[in-house]
Amino acid sequence: MINNWHIPRNKRKLYPVVDILSLFTLQNLGDVWRQNLDRHLNFEEELERYGLKREGHRRDQRGGGARTYESWLYNLGLIFIDTKLNVIRTTLAGEALLSGQPPVPIITNQLMKLQYPSPYSTRKRVDIHYRFQVRPFRFLLQLLSDTRIKALNKEEIGRFVITEGENESNRCVEQVISRIQDYREHGDSILTESFDQSYTSSTTGVRSRKATLSYLEDIANTFINYLEYTQIITRGDKGVIYIKKEMEEQVSRILSDGSDLRSFNPNHPFGNEIFQRHFGLAPGGNRDNRNFGGQVVTDEMYRIRRIRSDFLHIAGLKPIVNTTISLIREIAENTGYTVNQVEEALESFRPDTFSAFETSYLNMAISGTELATEFEIATKDIFIQLGFDAAHVGSNALHPDILVNSPSGYSGIIDTKAYRAYSISNDHKNRMVKNYIPTFIEKSENLVFFMYIADGFGKNISDQIRKVSSESKINGCVLTAHNLVSILQKHMIKSIDHHKLHRLFTSNSRIELQDIEKL
Repeated sequence: MINNWHIPRNKRKLYPVVDILSLFTLQNLGDVWRQNLDRHLNFEEELERYGLKREGHRRDQRGGGARTYESWLYNLGLIFIDTKLNVIRTTLAGEALLSGQPPVPIITNQLMKLQYPSPYSTRKRVDIHYRFQVRPFRFLLQLLSDTRIKALNKEEIGRFVITEGENESNRCVEQVISRIQDYREHGDSILTESFDQSYTSSTTGVRSRKATLSYLEDIANTFINYLEYTQIITRGDKGVIYIKKEMEEQVSRILSDGSDLRSFNPNHPFGNEIFQRHFGLAPGGNRDNRNFGGQVVTDEMYRIRRIRSDFLHIAGLKPIVNTTISLIREIAENTGYTVNQVEEALESFRPDTFSAFETSYLNMAISGTELATEFEIATKDIFIQLGFDAAHVGSNALHPDILVNSPSGYSGIIDTKAYRAYSISNDHKNRMVKNYIPTFIEKSENLVFFMYIADGFGKNISDQIRKVSSESKINGCVLTAHNLVSILQKHMIKSIDHHKLHRLFTSNSRIELQDIEKL
């Protein structure tokens, strides 16, 4: 029995949720999942092919990796098991994701409804202690909204929130707040001698204090990653999380919506299905009245899902303004279907591709090395949509990540940094001043700007930009990933003149939203 909050950790972040759900449903449409080893292994192969799971020799060949992904989707309320037929179905929230609706509101809604007890928490391989009667993500937001707490780190969440947040009563919330306050004043000395005995390993039993804390902090960090996907919180210095100011009103609405824990009767023959279908309602939904009956999955149904799945995968990697013949050919090559078949499958498909890309791109921007290359390529594709001739040149020696050329006769170089708070270190400054800029000045007389793009920037970034400019004699700027997406969104409504972008990109400053609004 797990004596603390728990969520699957095979995927510590939620950015690939649409891809994984798409692949899972393709592999299991209307079929039995349980005890079907071939299906489990085939799903693992698909995950590897899409780059969602590391390739490598599977030591036991028992499909355990695939089952953890099923558990991940099940925990999020995106799938359920049809009790009568024992087959996998998607919930309405899952269907909304597969139809291309904006993923962030859907997943945010799911996280706010996620609770213990549930069909997931009572699974034999999970078995979270029955003392927990709580919606963990709402509990976290309640703490972050409290003026006595304001911010949390993984140490505080791991030691006290996921271990003592048993329910949503005022008494429990006050107890956890008190424990965090004591910890901030006295540190680990407030932990009891029996702390390690309370949170043992399911395989090795009692661990050392260091190992126990590491285990709990790892779970806490996964909760933070999930919550970060909602764009409600952000991370500050040393990994401290807090609610974004512009999201405070939304959090207030969430916490005051009058909802309560969902009833769950595991002894009812349809208890798991009833719970999952209600849990898996899309935002604004009241009930799931679907009757699947003897539904047969045809080749045409599979083909349409396969093509649309590939479309959504591409939409998460690069901005799609319209369905071009080159995109159709790319999907045809990926899926093995003809161009005509792809066109037919996409004819009435109108997903919100901008939201899909924005969500994915903002996650790339905080990924560190995990998605650094994808972040570079996606940035290149944004500049292509902005009307630049852009090339990914980062694999060459003495080169930045991206070179862009404007039809207005100027060029620029861009370095992407998948950091939460990037500062231009002396080493990075020297690379820009002594390597990147001289290399491209030699190649072109039209180089007019350098640019850094990251999730966020350090306090001294403006001085650092001006220093690079002063030493290189080239003007530049820094731009958050969010603000670059804002420029693209504005450009999609009405094309932005490249002379205006020239002035913006050579401003020797950090580009803010008010600067973008003036374009």
